[in-house]
Amino acid sequence: MDAFANPRNSPWGRQTMPLEITQREMNGVYLLALKGRLVLGQESRGLLTMFDNLVASGAARIVINLEQVNYVDSAGIGALIEIHRNIRAKGGSLKLCNLGPKLRQALEIARLLPIFETCPTETAAIASF
Repeated sequence: MDAFANPRNSPWGRQTMPLEITQREMNGVYLLALKGRLVLGQESRGLLTMFDNLVASGAARIVINLEQVNYVDSAGIGALIEIHRNIRAKGGSLKLCNLGPKLRQALEIARLLPIFETCPTETAAIASF
């Protein structure tokens, strides 16, 4: 069997890491702390599913903490855009916090940074509601 048939194997010896999502609620604000890679596949679908479940349960104020996200591809950025669009359509609000320099730069280059409300920390994001 080809060693690269397993998508977790990489020719450069790196292992991919699934996206872990930790959810908690604080004063009516739902916090999603992401860890790992926000990429095409189960990672971005998992985030969208969790978001859909939150909105279906009545959540209207959501913070996504990206501090421990080490890689985002175009599908991951697309998932963030979709979440933003959907929460706004339902009268809610989304804040992104702890953007790493590479993600911030990618959003700036794509001229997407202005559509997101960003905060330097989770505490600042919660306080901004």
